[in-house]
Amino acid sequence: MAVPIPDEYEVRLEGRAVVLPPARKRFYSLVLALADSRWEERLRQELPLLREVAAHQDEVDEVLTYALRRAEAEAWPTSNPTVRGIFEVHSLREQLARDVARKLGRSARESLGSLMLALEDWLLTIPRVVPPHLRWSTALEVLPDSLPALREAAAFGDFLEPLFATPMLLTGRIPFSGVQREELRLWWPRGEAALASVWKRLSGVDPQGGMVRELRKQAARHSPRNGPERLIHAEYWFQEARERLTRLVQARLAPLVPEPFEHLPVCWWLFEREYAPHVRLLSLEGLDEARAGLIELAYELWDAQRPDIPEDERWPAARWRRLEEHAQRADESRGGADGKRVRELLRELIQRHGIGSTTLRGWRDSARLVELVQQARQLLR
Repeated sequence: MAVPIPDEYEVRLEGRAVVLPPARKRFYSLVLALADSRWEERLRQELPLLREVAAHQDEVDEVLTYALRRAEAEAWPTSNPTVRGIFEVHSLREQLARDVARKLGRSARESLGSLMLALEDWLLTIPRVVPPHLRWSTALEVLPDSLPALREAAAFGDFLEPLFATPMLLTGRIPFSGVQREELRLWWPRGEAALASVWKRLSGVDPQGGMVRELRKQAARHSPRNGPERLIHAEYWFQEARERLTRLVQARLAPLVPEPFEHLPVCWWLFEREYAPHVRLLSLEGLDEARAGLIELAYELWDAQRPDIPEDERWPAARWRRLEEHAQRADESRGGADGKRVRELLRELIQRHGIGSTTLRGWRDSARLVELVQQARQLLR
């Protein structure tokens, strides 16, 4: 049997041209699919082909660039099958990049591999009706382990689990080290945003909400094995952590009732304040100076009466100075229902410690917090 004589230009490419015929076949199939009026539906059936293009494209581009440079520099004849094949692959590649970029509203100058990944993500997240029996398989498809937001959310859940897996005494010292408190404060906005992004991705695929509802009902696994389970695990520990932190804040401010948007800023402040009494609660949108002063006043009264500190450390001069400062700031506004609750707390403190004391004789109530603080100081100093 005669041995076939290798093509001269295949020889010049030193065997590297072997990657071009499969690439030509892949490109041609995708160009045809993109020209179809039902291209999205058709390409959803071709996801393995998109992944194959993305996986091999760096190598194909390297060979194609090398071959084109040599063909042009050495004036290879286009009548030769190998040379003609090189230019066909190049033409199909350019057309595929233009078509995908146009469909996605992106630039055709992006690498073809990244365009393929973007096209796959687009196809996976197209809104559609997801019947009950396909909800889990669709979630597996839409939430691959490689999804950056999912990986961020899963890492957040893994961070939260050891911190909140054991019971927490809400009225005792905050049970985290300085490093843990700082890490939790920094992790929270990133993790919360990642979780919101993943849930939004699922909601976008299934506007009717059945897939999201079903996943939210699932129990969290201690060792999640796939994308949906990692999401469920992270969401469980996020909700657990948020509930614990909310209760921790509420316990320290009672009877003041913080607004939902105040919980996290106050929590991060408490993380510092419990170990550094001089740290102030900063005002922010919806939380002005007077409101911050009222919150600090409520906390200071709780902190002075907590059961885990010695009696001689409850009412030092430094605490009274802080109480008066907070009360003066809080008095700058009416305070609403919370102002009334804190004033009542001060009145109870005065009455409790004034029983049997001549100081209460002729005592006159006041609507101003700072005056109530000063009266309490006369009884407790």
